[in-house]
Amino acid sequence: MTGNDETGLLFPFEERCEIILRELREATELDVQQARFGEVSQLLSDPAGIFRTLAVGENLPLSDRVQGCFFRHDEIAAHWWSRCTGSRLVGEFSLTHIMRAIVEHYMDDIWEGEDGWERELYSELRFFDDTPRSGSGRMALLRATPGAMDPEIWFFDIRQGTMRMELEYPEYLDALLLTKGVIGWQYLYVDPAFSGVGFASCAERLKEMLEVFPRLFPDHDYTDLRTRLQERL
Repeated sequence: MTGNDETGLLFPFEERCEIILRELREATELDVQQARFGEVSQLLSDPAGIFRTLAVGENLPLSDRVQGCFFRHDEIAAHWWSRCTGSRLVGEFSLTHIMRAIVEHYMDDIWEGEDGWERELYSELRFFDDTPRSGSGRMALLRATPGAMDPEIWFFDIRQGTMRMELEYPEYLDALLLTKGVIGWQYLYVDPAFSGVGFASCAERLKEMLEVFPRLFPDHDYTDLRTRLQERL
């Protein structure tokens, strides 16, 4: 397991992530390959400067809610799976610093889209959470439309395409920490009409999550996740 850089957690979201990473590391039923903070760059450490640059240079005057989720690390990442025989439970997340996501992680550098609507959409999408180690072909993206204060959040699954989520950026991060990145958790926050091929491949895993997590992580409330899963089965 990769070690965790715990030096100088200055911001509330960093502290919340440390709690979740520690819970993963202490869960004896999980094989945790990674649960860590990435490097801290001085260029990415000043929230006032970062959000001023995004507002002026990228025309993204992000709201106080979004700014309240600031973290300094180039990445906050975890990759784990269950040790239990026959289990399908596996999770991964790789959160990118918001500046890096917006100025570097263009969706249309990876997929151009198949028609005019997709090409226009993909040109505005920036991925900020993906699964590079498990290679699951899923990622979360924010839509960098000019003037956006609370950008739309979209979910991409290579099996099913791109779907708008029912979450804004802070709510996405809340749900990510609650689910600890269980593969496919995002389907619980897209329209139930998208419960197709992509959802079918992870439905049993989500069922198992809601059977196992209340025991492994009893300090969290999974009531809403249960309701959402039932609506999509």
